[in-house]
Amino acid sequence: MLNGTIIVILISLAAGTAIRAWAFAIFAIVVSLGFGVVAHQSASLLEAALYGFGILVLMQACYVTGVFAAGLWRRSRKPSKESAMADPAPVPGKQRQG
Repeated sequence: MLNGTIIVILISLAAGTAIRAWAFAIFAIVVSLGFGVVAHQSASLLEAALYGFGILVLMQACYVTGVFAAGLWRRSRKPSKESAMADPAPVPGKQRQG
């Protein structure tokens, strides 16, 4: 189960950088139900439901972390205003006539 949890964490972090929230929500619910079914084979129904819910919470937390990290990375790659050109190219239709 530990290997499955680590894989779920890595997939959730990667999904935070690539897919939309609604798509990930559907994916997370399906995966957590799958983990709950697998856990139910060796535990009671309540324990399996709690385990599945724990996986769902873990996946959502990792997804939000991935979204946050991707946003920070994208912002750090944008050029700052200080490094922009001081004199932009003139627009052809707005040249001075005189």
